[in-house]
Amino acid sequence: MSGLREKLGRLRGPGAAQAAPPSVPAADDEWAQLGAHIETSPAGSFVMRRRVYGTDSVHGKYRLRELADCAQQLVCFHDRGAAVRHDALLFFDTETTGLGVGAGNVPFMVGIGYYTGELFTVEQLLIRNPAEEQAMLVYLQELLDRFTHIVSYNGRTFDWPILKNRYVLNRLTLDDSNLLQLDFLYPSRSLWRNTLPSCRLSKVEESRLGFERVDDVPGSMAPTLYFQYLAEKNPSVLQGVFVHNEHDIVTLAALAIHFSKLLSGELEPAVSSTNAEAEAGVVENTAHYADIELEELFRTGLWLDKMDRSERAETFFQDLFSRLMNDPKPANSTEHESVILQLAGFYKKKGEYSRAVDLWKRWIHIKNASLSLQLEPYLELAMYYEHRERNLAQAIFYAEEAWAKLWRRRSLHRGDRKQNEIEEALEKRISRLKNKVRKIENLVPQEGFQSKPKTRKMKPMYASEGLI
Repeated sequence: MSGLREKLGRLRGPGAAQAAPPSVPAADDEWAQLGAHIETSPAGSFVMRRRVYGTDSVHGKYRLRELADCAQQLVCFHDRGAAVRHDALLFFDTETTGLGVGAGNVPFMVGIGYYTGELFTVEQLLIRNPAEEQAMLVYLQELLDRFTHIVSYNGRTFDWPILKNRYVLNRLTLDDSNLLQLDFLYPSRSLWRNTLPSCRLSKVEESRLGFERVDDVPGSMAPTLYFQYLAEKNPSVLQGVFVHNEHDIVTLAALAIHFSKLLSGELEPAVSSTNAEAEAGVVENTAHYADIELEELFRTGLWLDKMDRSERAETFFQDLFSRLMNDPKPANSTEHESVILQLAGFYKKKGEYSRAVDLWKRWIHIKNASLSLQLEPYLELAMYYEHRERNLAQAIFYAEEAWAKLWRRRSLHRGDRKQNEIEEALEKRISRLKNKVRKIENLVPQEGFQSKPKTRKMKPMYASEGLI
């Protein structure tokens, strides 16, 4: 082949002679500037970047070593009841060439994190070309036996299925039947979907973990930068991608600590401390929820109740109930009124009607002068007094209040079909309640009126029975 190349060069003439290409530096020298090296195994080679966080490492408001004391709380994420150890958790995130889950989407970087004692290690595996993918997958495959859980952020439906597809395409076997998925995207949405502008991992870590990234390369830019590296072969192009992926992995560990402490009861609502206690570090890991949004308080209690932590959920609901009932001038009236109805609905479902009734009455008190079409509190109170208290007068009162509010609204705006249906239903309810009252009044004897004594009807005696 080299002889053919020389003959073609001679045919092109002297002007076609090219200067010898510059010597390419060793691969390790190229990647050392990023703290990476070439990992070689019998299956091949790939780029490896390893970072080790010591026992005093802090990410936001948490020390990474804290997970060793509270990781068992994560057991309630699954029904199997398997023990959860911090050193059996594999924190996992990928950077891919696209957003789909098909065969054309390649995870060019796989980031993993794991504990060894109190040390936290982050390893980032990068392929410089498709030929290195198999070596990377084999390396990861050999690690999986050490772990019981995969911790990710949207990894259960995106990152992990993509990785499994790559094993199939490379004719490798991946047995993940004994691995449980801990996807923190879902609890994050349960807690913060209505209080944060976005549930992206970077936004969650900034607002709830106290860690703010500086000059971060967004994940959406990772494919572009990787293709630029493939074209230029300059490793420095990927420096921002490495840092972004590393932050994602470490944030997953901090988020695991946050959820574990929330489940264990270490993060309680409305906690206050003196300045002396704060300076002494007595309340170092205690959250102060006195100024937390009402919606988040409700969502946190709801999530804890769902995770079978009803006693801890009640502390949030109790704090929320007190604030809703005692706050004379809510800063955000719309949120205040919405949370009142949500909490009342929760208490109704739990059978705690006294609190639900207090909240419905509180809502009516706040919205008394309003023309809002929200009739739920009136109807709930009408049903409560009719079916549970057997107080028809109160039931009629709240039903008529709802009807009057609806009628005043109609006088300002032309009613639509839905409004007409609500009005008809209210009229039927009021009519039925008044008919009940009339029936009860008819059964009660009037004053000075003597009702006829009831005589027992005797069974007729037949001749045959008399003879017997």
